[in-house]
Amino acid sequence: MDAEQIFPGVWELRTSYGVDTAELFTDGPMPHAAWFIAGDQSAILDPGPTSIAEELLDAIRKLGYETDLIDLVIPSHIHIDHAGASGWLVKELPHARAVFHTRGAPFMRDVARLTAGTADVFGEEWEEIFGPLLPVPDEKMTIVEDGSAFKLGGNDYRIVFMPGHSLDHIGIFDEGNKALYCGHGLGNYKPHRYMPDPPMTLPYFDVDASIESIRKARNLEPEYLLPVHSGFLASNPSFAIDAVERVTIELGEIIKKGMLEGLSDSDIENSVCRYMFADPSKSDRSYLPLVISYRTYYERQTAKAKKS
Repeated sequence: MDAEQIFPGVWELRTSYGVDTAELFTDGPMPHAAWFIAGDQSAILDPGPTSIAEELLDAIRKLGYETDLIDLVIPSHIHIDHAGASGWLVKELPHARAVFHTRGAPFMRDVARLTAGTADVFGEEWEEIFGPLLPVPDEKMTIVEDGSAFKLGGNDYRIVFMPGHSLDHIGIFDEGNKALYCGHGLGNYKPHRYMPDPPMTLPYFDVDASIESIRKARNLEPEYLLPVHSGFLASNPSFAIDAVERVTIELGEIIKKGMLEGLSDSDIENSVCRYMFADPSKSDRSYLPLVISYRTYYERQTAKAKKS
């Protein structure tokens, strides 16, 4: 696991593991970036799955910190590749509590639905990739809402509710450094790419909520972005926010058009890849999950409209 200090007392920890069997973000190993905030009220942000939890704690110890003193574990959302280690960590760390938005807490208190959803997306071999998913007991859980404030490492941080990628998604805003730990709320970035992927996922994706969350992030005027998987983005965050908003909207229009024309998902995927890469053969992964996530959302909206 690679460690880099990005702010005084704040370390970014990067690794990769397993394989993205659903091809949601890559056609190879899953990349992950977590963060450790040292000092008073120490915290791990976006801890990742249980399969990397030991490696994460070992990396923190190698930096010279006592992991038994860690106070908080704060995932951006409850998906297993971000919050999966929470139950294991609060069991392993004597003082630690896990922090969840009020919408996500029930799924971590009883992980049956999260387990079933993970198997639906990643297949029955999901535990080989992500490790076991342990529940978080109430006495080890802190529940937050939009605007909840924390002192982490002696500095001011604020919870920013950013739904869309998931119902419970939060960002964590470092008030002093004006840095937004944005989870998947601002899409998925790849270093070699000019354009980001939108904040899609399976089985649930809310396109309109995502666009609102992107605009909410813009209003914070962050000077740094810290998206999961890819890690620290120090240059031109306003450009990155504008780019993910445009990609999220324009891909939605492409997919809606394809649906109206009765195209198959694979034909719509071809249009998506043409938009992203000009030459669809240059696509670096399958974009079929993206098409399905948008289509499912639009079908859900149409059903709601008919019912009302």
